[in-house]
Amino acid sequence: MNQEIQQGRADTHVHTRCSGFGRYSFLHFPESITEPAKAVEAARRKKLDILCITDHNTIKGAIIAKKHATGIEVVIGEEISSAHGEILALFIQEEIKPNLGAPETIDLIHDQGGVAIAAHPFSPQCPSLGKKICYLKLDGVEVFNAYHRDVYSNLMAQTLSPGKLARLGSSDAHSIDMIGNGYTIFDGRTSEELRKSILKRKTSFGGSKTPLKECMSWSREIAVESIRLIYNSLKGEKSQDILYSAIDKTTKKTKALGLICAALYIGLPLSYFFGVSGEIILYVKGKRKWNENI
Repeated sequence: MNQEIQQGRADTHVHTRCSGFGRYSFLHFPESITEPAKAVEAARRKKLDILCITDHNTIKGAIIAKKHATGIEVVIGEEISSAHGEILALFIQEEIKPNLGAPETIDLIHDQGGVAIAAHPFSPQCPSLGKKICYLKLDGVEVFNAYHRDVYSNLMAQTLSPGKLARLGSSDAHSIDMIGNGYTIFDGRTSEELRKSILKRKTSFGGSKTPLKECMSWSREIAVESIRLIYNSLKGEKSQDILYSAIDKTTKKTKALGLICAALYIGLPLSYFFGVSGEIILYVKGKRKWNENI
């Protein structure tokens, strides 16, 4: 009598505060304020089997999260900013430096026994590989990214991804609430079974797009935490936190400006304005990219 194979769920793209600062136009802001240990708690609470921490160009958050992994496995990963677009490295042990060409980046991932995944390949908002996924030596492609709410980017990934690549889903979570919104389905429950499923191209995806209210909530969390960090820096407090260290190095003028902007963002209903206007902008950019590629 054949035993039914259990299927596990893995969120293969999650950020913590170790991702540092992002940039949009002239604005600099923390990518995430999530503590790695709290990301583990959230993933366990949402009944995921595997959590992959993939901070921007660092594995520090993943290493911290792995130390707190009870009741769930944590995979050490990194979202690498290659010269041709962002690439997820899973199952690595050492950081891979950014700004190398995509082929060299992928080779370095494989040299560590890791797997290389194209992150949001047709994103209208993030540096992405686009149609390069068709000839690079990738292991998989993210065909469902819950954080990308536009109509087109996931559809393009699902339509244009070559059959030789495993198809993965993820949350691309930048806050605790977002973890598990998208996920990869695989045969088994362990990280090694996830790895084998990716290499055998036997994965699928599930989940739903991150609600706009969660995106708005994330932006408000960023503003509140920025105020706290700037205030503590102005008081002369010391901390080894990666976000605090970056803020502490800036000038008093920059801190004051950041404090005012963050306070205005919270005090006025700007999260709603930017949330709705952002949806419109991404729709337009997504449609333009669709017309360019389809």
